[in-house]
Amino acid sequence: MTAELYDTVIVGGGPAGLGAALYLGRSRRRVALVDSGDARNMAAGVMHNMLTNDGVTIADFRARARAEISRYGVEFVDDEVISVAPEGDRLVTVAKESGAFRSRTVIYAAGVRSKVPDVPGLAALWGKGVFECPYCHAYEVRDGHFGVYGGAVPGECLAATLTAWTSSLTYLSDRRELPEEEQGFLTASGVKIVPEKIASVAAHPDGVAVDLTDGSVLTFTALFLHMDTEPRVEPLRPWLQAADLTEVQTDERGRTSLPRLYVAGDLGKNMQQAAMAAASGGLAAMAVNADLIREDRPGALYDLPPAAH
Repeated sequence: MTAELYDTVIVGGGPAGLGAALYLGRSRRRVALVDSGDARNMAAGVMHNMLTNDGVTIADFRARARAEISRYGVEFVDDEVISVAPEGDRLVTVAKESGAFRSRTVIYAAGVRSKVPDVPGLAALWGKGVFECPYCHAYEVRDGHFGVYGGAVPGECLAATLTAWTSSLTYLSDRRELPEEEQGFLTASGVKIVPEKIASVAAHPDGVAVDLTDGSVLTFTALFLHMDTEPRVEPLRPWLQAADLTEVQTDERGRTSLPRLYVAGDLGKNMQQAAMAAASGGLAAMAVNADLIREDRPGALYDLPPAAH
């Protein structure tokens, strides 16, 4: 275990963790950020909708962010966190190779995992012709012919959203029986429905080829889909008894009902976008800083209102 007592250990080095680190570093807090480097958006290669960073590679964004934040004394640890648990009035974060870090607070920003549907070839094209976020990827393939996969998670709202970038859309239900309401939304959006079973998905010179079990082949400029996700909260077990951190988040600044634990990014109650994640990191950092001031200088700040779930 490291001898230092940190004000905050941040778990996760994506936009949320980096945003929190910047705020806390500039608040003169002793901070360590531990990151495993396997964020789910790495497959996309580039990021969009971040002011002054639109279209930059994710790797470049992270490297430049770390360089900027390091000026404020934040320590970066490339390692995998395996546990976070309370120990008296402190929290102990244990990393696989680096050991234990004691801190007064933890901001947990480890993100979520995307659950790619079990369609042959789909996972290999994730981020390379197969996308989830229209705001992140649709502009680059605008006016093309889009497929929308709705065989696992319904995607009628995604299909409607994509009409901002193209008028040529096909909905692939993959033999899932569509409820009448879902069909109505798709009809209103002018989206063609293909009910046949998908055999496989593969790269194509025009984008993506979808082989159907009836022998036909459809080609698309890009394929979009909604996916289920699973929270990356294993290190918090058994301290965290809830299914995820949204169930224990008590305010918009990332406080939780678990003492001294804060949440930021895709694990919290905010839209899963890089810009929103970075903002949530800043909010959590401000909550941490204020709560540490409350602890160090009793009576210096107003009391927090009762927690609301």
